[in-house]
Amino acid sequence: MLLLLKPVPRILRPLSKSQLRPLSHIKPLNIVRPQIAPVSIRINVRWNSQLSPSQEENREKPVKQILEPIQRKESSYKDAVRLLSLAKRDWRLLCAAITLLTISCVIGMSIPKVIGLILDVLRKGMENEDSQSTNMDDLGPIAFGLTIYQFLGVFAGLLLMGTGANFTRIVMLRILSERVVARLRSSVMNKTLHQDSEFFDTHKVGDLISRLGSDAYVVSRSMTQKVSDGFKAFICGGVGIGMMVSISPELSGVLLFFAPPILWSASIFGKKIRHTSKDLQEATGQLTRVAEEQISGVKTVQSFVAEQRELRRYNGTIRGIYNVGKRAAFINAEFFTSTTTLGDMSFLVVLLYGSYLVLQGSLSIGDLTAFMLYTEYTGSSVFGLTAFYSELMQGVGAASRLFDLTDHISSISPTKGQKYIPGKGDIEFKNVSFSYPTRPENQIFKDVNIKVPPGSNVCIVGPSGRGKSTIALLLMRYYNPTTGQILVDGQDISKMNCKSLRRHIGLVQQEPILMSGTIRENITYGLTEPATKEEIRSVSKQCFCHNFITKFPDGYDTMIGAQGALLSGGQRQRIAIARALIKKPNILVLDEATSALDVESEGAINYTFGQLMKSRSMTIVSIAHRLSTIRRSENVIVLGKDGSVIEAGKFKELFANPNSELCKLLTEKSSRSDGQESPLPQLSSARQDKTVEQIAEKILERFPEAGESPDATMKEILKDVSTEGKPVKMSP
Repeated sequence: MLLLLKPVPRILRPLSKSQLRPLSHIKPLNIVRPQIAPVSIRINVRWNSQLSPSQEENREKPVKQILEPIQRKESSYKDAVRLLSLAKRDWRLLCAAITLLTISCVIGMSIPKVIGLILDVLRKGMENEDSQSTNMDDLGPIAFGLTIYQFLGVFAGLLLMGTGANFTRIVMLRILSERVVARLRSSVMNKTLHQDSEFFDTHKVGDLISRLGSDAYVVSRSMTQKVSDGFKAFICGGVGIGMMVSISPELSGVLLFFAPPILWSASIFGKKIRHTSKDLQEATGQLTRVAEEQISGVKTVQSFVAEQRELRRYNGTIRGIYNVGKRAAFINAEFFTSTTTLGDMSFLVVLLYGSYLVLQGSLSIGDLTAFMLYTEYTGSSVFGLTAFYSELMQGVGAASRLFDLTDHISSISPTKGQKYIPGKGDIEFKNVSFSYPTRPENQIFKDVNIKVPPGSNVCIVGPSGRGKSTIALLLMRYYNPTTGQILVDGQDISKMNCKSLRRHIGLVQQEPILMSGTIRENITYGLTEPATKEEIRSVSKQCFCHNFITKFPDGYDTMIGAQGALLSGGQRQRIAIARALIKKPNILVLDEATSALDVESEGAINYTFGQLMKSRSMTIVSIAHRLSTIRRSENVIVLGKDGSVIEAGKFKELFANPNSELCKLLTEKSSRSDGQESPLPQLSSARQDKTVEQIAEKILERFPEAGESPDATMKEILKDVSTEGKPVKMSP
């Protein structure tokens, strides 16, 4: 108790008002992300033109909001039953373990009775005036006509059998509990991976990690040692009560007076413990989320010299956990103190009344001794049951957070709906309006109509934050439109099986996520059928990956580390493009897919995309800000500041018209970057040809694969690569 009242260390003291300042200016760099995060999480938070609701919430939330009381969903005894029912698939193993547990408990609980029998035999031997011998062989039979040595020999064998049964049941229950927890974790992860984007907008990655980690650990602890101890306490308590009733019904009746207050105490404190346990798990989840965000954005924290600010923020969250833990300590102390006090009082009352019965001749010394031992054994069992109940409620509190995930019904089912019938890649948005579910009052766009012919190449441009990337989200059906229809090959995707649709759409992001494993595994990621070595090599050459891959000692079997950490940004980008193309999709969505590449890499990849456009083998939808990407497209769709389509047409026609919205947008962009207000400068043909030839030579030097194609002339490779129409400076 004194330890709990010690002064709180300075690092854990409550934050002052001056310390509780918002951190809205800090933007995480996302340099570290948990590996278990599904790809859909990354898709949600990556778009640089439209921040997701969860990203905005993380960026603008002040520190004090983290310390607000946790919203608690009421746990019920149904959760406890549901937690225990997870073992029903292994009921045979459970029954065998309970049988062995019963055997070991019955044998162990027979010890007080044996002691009582021996004491009574000894007392009779001492009271027998005719017997002056102190030899144990002269004592009468203990039970079943057995002498004391025979009886103890048989009993020793029973104790050894009980020990073996106890060993076996411990192993069996541990195996059972590990199976249960493994299934629970797998179920939660499976459910999480199949949630829609709205789910990840409202659930932080750190909190999900906490549920899969610490919550599952608490459940595991409750389902292993604590459940085993609970069964043991229940069986031993039942056997003890039965033995006490058989010895003395009168003394057993005295003990019944103490049962109601003990049960009432367990009920009241059990509810408090359950709530406190869930609060503690919620607070731990918050701590994991804060730590994940700070570690992910550590370079930003260091660049703003905000280490102490973030440490205070982290310590503020620790303070919340400390307070919950201290409250839990007091509740547990009160609970066990009350039950222990009641148990001690009952022991004294039984001893007093039992002594009276011995004096009256209603009870023997041996029976009283056995009864008192059974009282102690049974009291320990009842105390064990209360401890089991306390631990079970902690497990229920943690399990309820896991059940919240498994019970969550996604608004977009990944498996339900009509199967997509592959076509040529026709896309149509019909009167589509959309608002993010977490911000329904903020409409991204209204009544948008877009028609993309099959096999065409369309680029979507517009000011930042006006819904360009949202169109890609809707096309992938990460969200459903608020109103309107999105048709792919004449089929309404809102009625479509998501998995069936996404298998025919390739997506390349500006900052792609690669999975831990080999280069080969990442290129073939998501394929329903294995790809041949030749197919992998062909698509790698097409995306200019083959050259750098073969330079690794292990080639395509090179391990790339967590999220491709052992590769450069350009290498990761090219592997991501190969991963999308090997699917042979009907529709290819490129969200600033080449903006992170250097000039030579972009030129090589632009050539690949140019060849795809010529083949008309797929519909290509690009989202871009850079002229080098926009001018590659046949058609351009310009979104206005309100998210509406304000212009659409051929790129050459719109770019040639100085009054077009496209030309105005690019001119404005050029003015912001160069401090000029004149239209985009145009290079002379000779000067541009010189630039193209120089860069093309550099590309052929870096990417020998580009020269293998018969139509891969230098100008074709790089005719669209000049940025904003200006000469490109070559890297040394």
